[in-house]
Amino acid sequence: MKRHSGFLVQTVAAVGVFTLLMTSLAQAQFAEDALRFSTFNLNVGARSSGMGNTSIGLADDYSALFTNPAGLALLRSFEFSVGLSNSNFGNDVSFYGVTTKTDNRVTNLSNLGLVYPVPTKQGSLSFAFGFARVANYSTSASFGGFNPFSSLVESLTPDVNLSSMSFEDRDNFLRDNMPFQIFLADTARGRLYPNVIDSVQQDGSIREGGGINNWSLGGAIEIAKNLSLGVGFNLLSGSYTYDRVYTESDSRNVYHYGPPFDFNRFRYESTINSDISGYNMLIGLMYRKQGKYKIGFTVRTPTSYEISEDFSDVGTAWYDNGDRYEMKKPGSTKYNVRTPVVLSGGASFQVTDWMMLAGDAEYTDWTQMEFTNDNPDLIEENRVIRDVMQATTNLRGGAEFTLFDLGLKLRGGVVYNPSPYKGDPKDYDQLYYTAGLGIIVDENVILNASYAIGKWKTFRDNYYIPGLATPSRTNESVNSQTLDVTLSYRF
Repeated sequence: MKRHSGFLVQTVAAVGVFTLLMTSLAQAQFAEDALRFSTFNLNVGARSSGMGNTSIGLADDYSALFTNPAGLALLRSFEFSVGLSNSNFGNDVSFYGVTTKTDNRVTNLSNLGLVYPVPTKQGSLSFAFGFARVANYSTSASFGGFNPFSSLVESLTPDVNLSSMSFEDRDNFLRDNMPFQIFLADTARGRLYPNVIDSVQQDGSIREGGGINNWSLGGAIEIAKNLSLGVGFNLLSGSYTYDRVYTESDSRNVYHYGPPFDFNRFRYESTINSDISGYNMLIGLMYRKQGKYKIGFTVRTPTSYEISEDFSDVGTAWYDNGDRYEMKKPGSTKYNVRTPVVLSGGASFQVTDWMMLAGDAEYTDWTQMEFTNDNPDLIEENRVIRDVMQATTNLRGGAEFTLFDLGLKLRGGVVYNPSPYKGDPKDYDQLYYTAGLGIIVDENVILNASYAIGKWKTFRDNYYIPGLATPSRTNESVNSQTLDVTLSYRF
């Protein structure tokens, strides 16, 4: 199971546990799935990345297509841009007094595109087309420790009244229940009971991957003196992968009775492979006073996503007498997500000839994201979203210093992204520090590089059991590093 805030865990346990238990753990969709696809966590262009991801009132290069397309009106020459990014997700995971370190590193093409300015007698008109990597889902976590209180087997064994079912429903239910099929659960007095309930060594590793690619066509026009309007039409595509290997073992020989109570080890493998497609539109305004300041505003319309998932759960149980049983539960599903509107504003100020300051604010009401399928379980999850999510305002600030004699620009910035979950402590907010360097190779070529370090805390619940708030929880301290390099050629 993946990350939830404490409030979300309690709510899901109250309203969604029956759905969770009656279906594959990998199959169920939760608020966190909608949140994942609603968040663009990669900035476009190493210049703005080095300045704390500020862009709304700053963008005057190819990256404006993805941040504030009104900035494209400032380009008077063709521009070709290409960039690479290297990201590392590090995680210190604490579980029952044991801390395990993991990391997941990935390198991607971050942007590629062209700006085409149309010659005009007055004002300006520019178009742009290109690609950008706007989200990265690569994470990792590993843990291990002795849990004296609960077991995954218990969470997979719902407490239902088998006697009230018809023979066919009872037969179908037991045929689909993994613990029963591999002798980790048994029936008695008209109910299903787990044979393993606590006192197990729990070990697990989780690895997520994939991301979102944004293909955009946009343009900008000067609608009044020093005022430009820009629009970008975006098609999004990508993938998400989830791979969890989870093991419970009788490390202290608690289960040493005769079969089937001679439990030795249970291995549970869950995989998800998702194909993602969607679309949105970005509208921007920018007002500028040449050589003094620029002010920008943007509206990103809701993104409509369609997600197709193939998933699989595989459970294998070993016993002291040498018996081994396995059950596979593959499947597929489709669902739709609509993300919230995103409102942004920003400004940049040319304080002196050698110093520029910039800042952005981005407002998102996360309670407005939703699953749009006509499915009772997903409709119920939309109610959970409205209960546990909140509106946030991301803040970004940065500075750029020009060293005239050396043809260099030095940059620095900070990013603050509050947690979208109600009730999360402050250390769950994401905080990034950035630094950057710009090199004017010649009058047509600019090389920009940036480096960002981020840190925050979170947690992950491996499963849910009614009546237990945190049956198996990992506390995680995340640190991320991202290196971006962008080459721009103007001609």
